[in-house]
Amino acid sequence: MRHVDSGEHSESRHRGAIDKAHRATGKAIAATDAAKDARNRAAAAAVTTRARYSPVTVANRIDKLTAEQRKDQRLLDGFERTLFVQNGIRRTEKTTPAQGAHREKITQRMAERADQIAYWEKTRAEQIADGSATNYGPDTITKGDAVAWRGTWYPVKRVNKKTVTIPSIVGGSWTDTMPYTEITGHKKAADLMATNSTEQEAVGE
Repeated sequence: MRHVDSGEHSESRHRGAIDKAHRATGKAIAATDAAKDARNRAAAAAVTTRARYSPVTVANRIDKLTAEQRKDQRLLDGFERTLFVQNGIRRTEKTTPAQGAHREKITQRMAERADQIAYWEKTRAEQIADGSATNYGPDTITKGDAVAWRGTWYPVKRVNKKTVTIPSIVGGSWTDTMPYTEITGHKKAADLMATNSTEQEAVGE
């Protein structure tokens, strides 16, 4: 039988301690990596959620869904469209109302979409109520007013159904259109005139 001296026992214990330390370190590193991955996933999810619920995105989503709803309603009702006009005669194409399984599919799709619209309209109403979203439109803005976009004010040259026309944001003689959902501030023309008058009086004193 081979004799094992105390030095070999000591070396064995030493190696065992090293292996144990390595395993513990490996577990700690793995746990740290897992925690880091979890934080990264949570951060990415938060960014996605913020983007999904940004006021502009919510408003645009409502517009898109309602447009799709109108399109499907036309399919249910049937419609007529003009192809062209030749020698004063209008050539049209008629689409008959959807029938059977196709109609059922459209109806189901519209019902699901109606739920989505209701959800996002509720979300937008809450955003308007808490001030995180604006609610401008052709009934609140008129020509001559000023609107803010990304920290800069622009005079309103024309009011449209879904946008306002403003001078070019990069300069020049042309114009740009600004969606109401992207407007972050509004000043009435009368208020602008009153402010200018006050400033002129202050300069003249």
